[in-house]
Amino acid sequence: MSKTSSVIRWLVGRRCTALRPHGSRIHDYDEWLDRFETALRGLPDRQRQHSPLPLLHAFARPEKPLSGSALPADQFRAGVRAAALNKENDIPHLSQDLITKYVADLRSQRLL
Repeated sequence: MSKTSSVIRWLVGRRCTALRPHGSRIHDYDEWLDRFETALRGLPDRQRQHSPLPLLHAFARPEKPLSGSALPADQFRAGVRAAALNKENDIPHLSQDLITKYVADLRSQRLL
């Protein structure tokens, strides 16, 4: 299972139903993009202002998956290691707990 699939499962588990309208997974990218844009445009003004709507052009075509990062992360990783942010002393990985925290934070700001 891909990392993206795991994150989507975690979000759906936190009842972020906007990700899966009508309870089904959307396999066609163009259909997904159309539904995503429609959902964003239908948000109340405050939520729409904090949405990725102005950046939607970046989603016009799906990116090809790649292994690793599209950007060199050596400097970033060095900064994270120097700051000793976690016990691994490395860039934190996405976890279910972190996604759950993000959902709770977004809900507390009434952005979800």
